[in-house]
Amino acid sequence: MKYMKMAAIAMMAFALFSCNNKNNEPKNEVAQLSVRINDAELRAIMDPAQAGAETAITKDVVLTLDNGQQITLNADEITKAKSPDGYKKAVTEVVKTVSLVANGKIEANTNITTLQGKAIATEIALTAPATAVTTTVENGVTTYSVELSPVPAVARLEVAGKIVGKPNANGKNAFQDISVEHVYVNNYLSTIAGTRYMCVTNGKDDFAATPALQNEMNDAISGDNKAAFEAMTKVAGYYLFPKLESENPSAPDYFDHVILKIKITYSEEALAANPALAQMTDRYVTIARFMKDATGDLDGGFLAGVIYKLNLDELSKDFNTTPEGTPDPNNPDTPDPEPTANKQLVVKVKPYAWTAQNIKPDVNGGYKK
Repeated sequence: MKYMKMAAIAMMAFALFSCNNKNNEPKNEVAQLSVRINDAELRAIMDPAQAGAETAITKDVVLTLDNGQQITLNADEITKAKSPDGYKKAVTEVVKTVSLVANGKIEANTNITTLQGKAIATEIALTAPATAVTTTVENGVTTYSVELSPVPAVARLEVAGKIVGKPNANGKNAFQDISVEHVYVNNYLSTIAGTRYMCVTNGKDDFAATPALQNEMNDAISGDNKAAFEAMTKVAGYYLFPKLESENPSAPDYFDHVILKIKITYSEEALAANPALAQMTDRYVTIARFMKDATGDLDGGFLAGVIYKLNLDELSKDFNTTPEGTPDPNNPDTPDPEPTANKQLVVKVKPYAWTAQNIKPDVNGGYKK
């Protein structure tokens, strides 16, 4: 009887061990991971953006599995991953999700200034979030398949064009010329997880405020660049991080700002009507709010993977002339950047999914004045 009890206990232990071991083992002795990278939706940009050119995933491609394992692809493996058959690799663990970074990685402390001037075709980081795999079994081989569609980690804003003052109903025009001398970006995220950077906040004293102006986030428009800028064959272009998930738009600041330093040449008729205009030639236009088609449709900020084009001709309709032939006091120009009053103009932009999107100020609260 004693031996029978011992035998029964041994049989139960063996059965329990077999059951547990079976649950822990892979269903098949051979398993592989199959990854295909779909970059058909990515677009490259030049200066200005050229619609339709493909972004090349050329280097620093790292796959991350749900268990934390990382797989770095070499050039041949990247080519295979972009082919219809995809890249295949033997694995010993069950795979549930795969994510990807390529062309480098945006860290929490990566400063947006370090990305300015980089070629989006090869130097701007691309990411694909953790994506669930599809599991199939054929001829004793388990295959975990996934297709990843990387997208850029930043938005692109391009500013160019010419502002032309509008005559009144009697044909009088207070403006002989309006020239953009400098473009600044303000109130932008320094890092993808950081706080917003305002190089001027008090609406006076030019850019004398703290923190200091960042050279990478502004451009002088002068010399040979001026004609190209006005013809939109050259642009002031900037990469921008999308807003934080915790951020909500609120007037008057919203999110990323464009500040234009302009030089106004007034008409002789305007100067005769108001001689004080001779001391009001250096002006600023601060655009804090943008739209695509209707007021409010871009209040959520610029989206990663989209190029936004601001054609400065969109501002022309807002530089109006009074019946007396002087500048309309409701025009968006001010003596200092980032004025503290609550008046704004919303500027319309045109967005593209990594091609291009024109934008412009929205007259309904877009300018800070």
